[in-house]
This record gives sequence, structure tokens and C-alpha cells, in this order.
Amino acid sequence: MVWLGLVLVVAGAVPALTADGELGGVDMTVAGAAVMSVGAVLLVAGILRLRGRRRAGPPGSAAQAYYRTSTGKIVAMVVAVVYIVSPIDLIPDVFLPFGIVDDATALTWLLFALGQEYTRRSRREHRAP
Repeated sequence: MVWLGLVLVVAGAVPALTADGELGGVDMTVAGAAVMSVGAVLLVAGILRLRGRRRAGPPGSAAQAYYRTSTGKIVAMVVAVVYIVSPIDLIPDVFLPFGIVDDATALTWLLFALGQEYTRRSRREHRAP
């Protein structure tokens, strides 16, 4: 769900930021914004699922020993998604290329953080008996 949301956010950003006009009677800017919104909802829902729940089992057993993403990191990832999708930026997008760089930086950090969480979880699952 996280990766699909990320793809939709990026795919929606292209027509929302670059296209001007209509295609088949649909305004490309509005369509891109709608795709970005759906992607953002999927992305946030997937990020919130990273928190997980502790499995039942005796303390110290493999049933309880698995990686949990911290609340602070989840909040930072959700804030990054909102910042990327939000039209309000520290540097407005009209000041090219600097306006795009702040969104790209947030997206790069988000990709890095999601990749890091995926790697940690897969390593943990392979180690647990």
C-alpha cells in the first residue's frame, strides 16, 4: 500500500505541476491533484500500519521480538507526505528550480526512510525462528 501510494503521488504530481489544458474534457491539473490526493491517503495509511502491534507470547520469546517503527519516525513520515502534497511550501514552486528542490528533498528523505523500514523488517523476519 505504501509503494502504490508513493507511485500515485509522483504520477499525480507530473500533470498537476506541468500540464496545462484539458485531455478528453478533463482538466489535467485537477486530475493530477486528485491522483496525488488518493496516493497521499494510501501512503499515510500504509505508514500508519508500520507501527504494528506486539504479538502475544512470553516475554523475550521470538513471538514478541520483532521490529516496531517509532512513533516519532511515523509522525515525521506523515508530515513529509503532507508537505509534499500541500500547495503551501517554505519556498513556493514558482521560484524554479528552488521551489521544487524542497519538495524533492522531502520525497528523497521519505523514500530513504521507507526503504530503511522495509529493510529492517525483512531482516528481522528472516532472523526470527
